[in-house]
This record gives sequence, structure tokens and C-alpha cells, in this order.
Amino acid sequence: MLLAAMALFAVPFPAHADPMAITPSQRLSDAAVSAGGGVSEAALTEEGAVPAKPAAPAAKPEPVAHKGPYNLVVLGDSLGDGLWAGLYHVLRKDKRFKVIKKSKVATGLVRHDYYNWNKVVEEIAADTPIDIAVVVMGTNDRQAMVVNGKRHARFSPEWEKIYAERVEEFIDTLKETGAQIYWMELPVMRSSGFDADMQKFNRIFEEETRKEGIQFVRTRDLGTDENGAYEAYGADRFGRKRLLRAEDGIHFSMAGYELLGKRMADRVKQGLKQGAPTPIAMAKAKGPQAKPKKSEQVAEISAPLPVLRPGRSDDWRWLGRTN
Repeated sequence: MLLAAMALFAVPFPAHADPMAITPSQRLSDAAVSAGGGVSEAALTEEGAVPAKPAAPAAKPEPVAHKGPYNLVVLGDSLGDGLWAGLYHVLRKDKRFKVIKKSKVATGLVRHDYYNWNKVVEEIAADTPIDIAVVVMGTNDRQAMVVNGKRHARFSPEWEKIYAERVEEFIDTLKETGAQIYWMELPVMRSSGFDADMQKFNRIFEEETRKEGIQFVRTRDLGTDENGAYEAYGADRFGRKRLLRAEDGIHFSMAGYELLGKRMADRVKQGLKQGAPTPIAMAKAKGPQAKPKKSEQVAEISAPLPVLRPGRSDDWRWLGRTN
């Protein structure tokens, strides 16, 4: 053993040992490669080498400009007819908009058996993209509803529940088109009783539009005096004193509709600054898996339609064909 130990210590130790060379693996693991194809911070680099700068993030694509004018589609009853005329006059020099009238007198959300606005919107959207939808209705809905054989008196709790569901359903149908939606508040009426009913409709409209996250455009300060009361004469959109209301105390003169149109147009323009609408063409035929709408799940009978007495506030044929 003594000889073995002497032989061991006879072997000289090197004065300096070179460090083991460490080279990167020929294949980096997936974890060491970043999404951009470069080496992540966990990858080894040679001593003294300057790490490569991380790749700059890809620039966000610029929003695609809308091709052609926006289709601004007016939906509703006879007030919708007048609002369309006012918007047409206010926006006729603004080439960003094409104002389209799809309103129909003596319609609303009570008489689905007479005129179902949900189906009408689907038919409109299948033919014409709806970029911006402007809605005003309610003046023809002051009547009872009979649903599943049960009669619901106007503004009874169950009536209001059903009506609110129909407003929600109509808004959902419009949302399916990708349109920006603006719902107009019903203006002040001359008859105190009629005006009280319009305020009840407004409360429903305001609540449903709030829940659905769409614009509710107020108008009850237009065509009124300093106390908020009905006034037939007042300042038009240019500040001149003009006749603003029609003889029935419900509708407006052209100057009055232009006042409503300007209020709505200002809100629409403001909405465009926050983001362009994204129209979606709706299929003309619904698939077999389409969920039936609430209105299609019940049989309904409503009170007879009121007799329509056409007048200057309801009859816009003199303006000619627009679409």
C-alpha cells in the first residue's frame, strides 16, 4: 500500500484546468423559443455576446373604412314617418348617410297579428344592411292585449311585463343586424291624458334600452315652453319662431320634425366618433335550430285597430319616393 500511495502522489496535478465548454443545444426546446421565433430570456448566450433585442410588437391594423354611405334606417309609426322627413332634411348634404324610411303608420308592438316588427326587421336586413337604426313608436299601442286567451288591460302589471318583453325582443332582433340603435323618447303631447300614457311608454323604453345598452334619445324638451309644457309655436333648428306642432297635438310640422331630426342626427354623429357600426347581413331563411321568439310561442288576439285619419302629419307622399 505504501508503494501504491507513493505512485499516486508521483503523478503531477495540472497547474490550471480549462473550464468545460458549454455550447447551446442544436435544438432549442419549445419553451426557449418565443412566439416571434426568437430565443427567450431563458436561453443561454455566449459570454460577452449582446442579447438580441426583442422583436417589436406588430402594429395594430388600421380600422377598415366604411364603404359608401351609412344606411340610416328609420323604424316606427307615423311619428317615424315625420322623424324620417326631419332627418332627411337635416342630413341631405352629409354624404356619409343614406336616410331610409321603413316606418309604417298605425303600427306598434301590441298588434303582432297585424304587423310584426321583428319579422319586418329580418326582411329589411336580408335585403338592405342596417348600419344605424332609429326607432320611435308607442302612440298606437294604447290598447289591451289578449294573449293565450287571457285579456290584459292596458298598463296593467301583466300588460307592462309583456310589452317590456316585446321591446326587449325587438331590440335583440335589431342587434342581430349589427346596427347601432337609437330609440327616440316620445315627445310632450297636448292632451294631458294622452301625454301621461306616453310617459308610461317612455319609462318602459328607457328601462329596456338601459338594460340593452343602447341609446335613448330624449326629446321632451323640444316643442315645449320654459316650464316643459306643450307649446305649438317655438324656436326651430335655426332659432326662428315657427309652428312646430300639428293640429292633432300629437304630430309635428316639418319645422318640428326637423328639430327632432337635428337632435337625433347630433346623437348619431356623436356615436360614429365612438366606433363605426358593423352591419351583418341576416339570412333570408332561418335554420331549423333557430330559437322561436316569444311572440311566436303564444296565440294572441288584440283589440280592433283604431281608425286612421290621414292628415298632413301622417301623409308624406308629397315628398316622393326615397327608397
